[in-house]
Amino acid sequence: MKVSNRQLINSVALGVAIVTPDGQIDDMNHALLDMLGYEAADVAALTLAGISAEADIQVDQKALQALTDGRQPPPYIKELANRAGDLVPVEIHAGAIHDGKGDLMGAVLTVRPLSEEMKLLKSLQRRSMQLLASSEVARSATQILDVQELLTHCVDLIRTHFGFYYAAIFLIDDTGEWAWLRAATGEAGKKLLEVNHKLGVGSQSMVGWVTANNAARIALDVGEERIRFDNPYLPRTRSEIALPLRVRGAVIGALDAQSTSLNAFTEEDIQTIQMMADQVAIAIDNARLFSGKPSA
Repeated sequence: MKVSNRQLINSVALGVAIVTPDGQIDDMNHALLDMLGYEAADVAALTLAGISAEADIQVDQKALQALTDGRQPPPYIKELANRAGDLVPVEIHAGAIHDGKGDLMGAVLTVRPLSEEMKLLKSLQRRSMQLLASSEVARSATQILDVQELLTHCVDLIRTHFGFYYAAIFLIDDTGEWAWLRAATGEAGKKLLEVNHKLGVGSQSMVGWVTANNAARIALDVGEERIRFDNPYLPRTRSEIALPLRVRGAVIGALDAQSTSLNAFTEEDIQTIQMMADQVAIAIDNARLFSGKPSA
């Protein structure tokens, strides 16, 4: 009896994905499709990066590079995003697929959903990273006296430790009418800074609302958020949070963070990010005082 590759991978109880060396998904078995809520017809448009939590994209790249170099990568833990945008913690084992000459054609990934205990471990790891980010922001606030250097360092810390798609800081100008982008992450941030991106205080945007109302605004699903600027440079955003930067009760700007996952911000996230926003605001005020510029 001859068994096809399709029959073979569908007979496996664990999730199985066949991927190219650059991370394109060629095939998924029924178990993985069910795990992530996709249909077989969706597979052609999927990539490893596209179904991965933004904080976990590089772990796949490292595993595929190890296979390319002829090494066997160890099993690794990460989160996959299902069709609804929710994160699914999994353990992945990667193996090489070679052609007749011994060259790497692709990889087979076996995907095991993690137990509740492992989900708890992932949550604890996330909390640890948040506390680390908070402590590093606090330390930077006391050591960096150049405002631009401080802002750039802080958004990089927040994006890296929280695994966000994008983080940015806006500061209100002397007129009180505009919140100007002063620091932002990634290629999108670079392009927005180049075009001198700004949002009106009180405008139809989350940053505009936050700077006008001195309160946080959170969109766990941006598709349902009526007050929001849909940034064309950030097409993958699914959740967004904007928090005021305050000095002695006055709003001087806003901290904005965006995620590719729905419901990305927990209560702990919000509390920790607001604490960091307060630290950043105080640090900006101190840096301005040091440079002789007026503060709030």
